[in-house]
Amino acid sequence: MLSRVGKYDIVDEIGHGGMATVFRARDTLLSRPVALKVMHPHLQGAKEARARFAREALTVARLKHPSILEIYDYSGEDSDTSYIATELLTGPTLKQFVEQEKEIPPEIAACICIAVARALGAAHAEGVVHRDVKPENVMLHEGRTVKLTDFGIAQLVDMQSMTTTGQVLGSPAHMAPEQIEGRECDARSDIFSLGTVLYLLATGELPFVGKNPHQVLKQIGDGRFRDPLQLCPKIGGRLRAIIVKCLQIDPNLRYPSASALEADLLAFIGETGITDPGELLAEYLKDPAAFNVAFRVRVIEGQIALGESAYQAGDIARATDAWNRVLAYDEHNPRVLHAVQRFGRRLRLRKGMTIAGAVLACCALLFTFVIAPRLRKPVSVASRPAHVTTPVLEAPHDVAPPTPGPPRTHDAPSARPEHRAAAHPRPVEKPVGNEPRHIVLRPEPANVAISIDGALPRDFGPSFRELDLMPGTHVFKYVGAHECCVDEEVSVKIPEGPGTTVLEHRLTFRPAGLYVVSNTPANVVVDRGSVAGRTRSIIQVPQTGGMFQTHEIRVSADGHKDMVREVRLRAGQVETVDIVLEKSKDIPAPG
Repeated sequence: MLSRVGKYDIVDEIGHGGMATVFRARDTLLSRPVALKVMHPHLQGAKEARARFAREALTVARLKHPSILEIYDYSGEDSDTSYIATELLTGPTLKQFVEQEKEIPPEIAACICIAVARALGAAHAEGVVHRDVKPENVMLHEGRTVKLTDFGIAQLVDMQSMTTTGQVLGSPAHMAPEQIEGRECDARSDIFSLGTVLYLLATGELPFVGKNPHQVLKQIGDGRFRDPLQLCPKIGGRLRAIIVKCLQIDPNLRYPSASALEADLLAFIGETGITDPGELLAEYLKDPAAFNVAFRVRVIEGQIALGESAYQAGDIARATDAWNRVLAYDEHNPRVLHAVQRFGRRLRLRKGMTIAGAVLACCALLFTFVIAPRLRKPVSVASRPAHVTTPVLEAPHDVAPPTPGPPRTHDAPSARPEHRAAAHPRPVEKPVGNEPRHIVLRPEPANVAISIDGALPRDFGPSFRELDLMPGTHVFKYVGAHECCVDEEVSVKIPEGPGTTVLEHRLTFRPAGLYVVSNTPANVVVDRGSVAGRTRSIIQVPQTGGMFQTHEIRVSADGHKDMVREVRLRAGQVETVDIVLEKSKDIPAPG
């Protein structure tokens, strides 16, 4: 072991890598502790190794950021012993920390990666791509700060990512596909690597694993990794989406910058009321065990409030995600279970009110078109002057009975939705020489309200199925549909000429919620693998076939027989299914 290098007295060894050894040392001139990275003696004569060492020193020296390791000194390329002196970090590395803390709260995982993303953003702004972001190169300092270290292979664009021995530069489990293939790397390559770190922090496992580096690299190239939400339901759908976006094979599908990733991570922790990730991380590092106990209550309360707010706003998907996070922490949480039951009752109540409303509407129509005409003298339509035209219907006023006239023919194709356009007022009376077009509305499903050109929405039904509109572009907004569908706004171009335009529009159905309760924790697979989840969590099931759709579910648990059942789900509604799994018969011992 060395005792002295230049002006530095060696204290002890604190790290060892393939290129250098890191020592705890003391600067004898400035009387301060440093970390001294000394190149291995057998590499001192290698030109490529010395160039890499020099590149690291010069690269990091130009980067000034609280989360980037600070360079104090460099030996120079002509020195007999190549070394870099840096600030001495207290540690541990993120890898050591993950091994020590078996379960890290998702918000803390996000806070750590926010700090790394900010460091990468500063490096990328200087044209520096790290290319080796991994847990070993991220350190926790003084129990409150995250530091990104080891820029040893940064900026090696001209070396085609290969050493003279043919080894890929980087760490197999964290390398982006383009880095493995020797293609050009950029900021998005670091985003991929940071995504693997976030995955590890959030789930406790690496996304890409194998018996050897070749298997790992193949998995990365194929983009195959376990769904992080299945590994750890506590992370929720929002953090899952962030992780999955980071790990896209195509760099164009990842976050375009570290700042964009940082923004989404900040939004995620903001759901729990966190505004200062650095402060929260420092609080966590003081006593992780005590923090986890108190923070669990904070997450549950925050997600319940978020779920209630989203539910009231009609955002069922977001409410479901929030409720699932609560159930991942507390699967018997009475407030969430009550909310799920109340949600089902609310939909059934709305259905009853809809039927009652339909009855009242029929009564009103009966009075308008049957009883009222008998109570007053009929008006002769033939006595009207020929130049008088029927006014264009103005929502939300009542629709007058249709005026007799020549039969209308469906000679025009259905109007086709185009790009969105700003709402504009429609003329109430058709101008001379510009005839209105007869429009027949055909929305699917039919239980919607329709707004035209910014007017108040009107319920689609017997009194609002047809209308006349002037040719041109009009904005149609479809709302309601009793929470089964997504509100949509489309621009439609109404053609000129006589005849009728049939305006068909199929709304997008919301996914249905499936909540399976079983006598033992189990896996749930829907439609032979299209969707999967766990019992006592709300599984989002796409309703591509319509508002009501029958799905096959398979529930399985170790030591129990699989249960297969068909369930009928309604778009936008949570359905609870009770399953009792039978234990498998024990195999009798031989003899």
